[in-house]
Amino acid sequence: MRVRGKEIREMMMTNNYLGAHELATLVGCLPGSKACMRRWLDRNGWPYECNRVGFPLVSRAYHDARLAGASVDVTQAEQRVEPNFAALLA
Repeated sequence: MRVRGKEIREMMMTNNYLGAHELATLVGCLPGSKACMRRWLDRNGWPYECNRVGFPLVSRAYHDARLAGASVDVTQAEQRVEPNFAALLA
């Protein structure tokens, strides 16, 4: 079985982020319908970031917690950890 580039990208994203098919199942649209996905995520208050091609990246941890019924702190989920650039100057 030959693995294509699209499948490789999706396998790489499955660790921390939902893949295209998983997100499409959640949203109820086609896996390539990025605008539909972003619209649904915005309307339902799901935090996401877009990659360089506009695909919405949704945290797998957030997805699992939200679907399990746990109270999810969106502000904490949206916080980014920035690298310590000052360490490069030393």
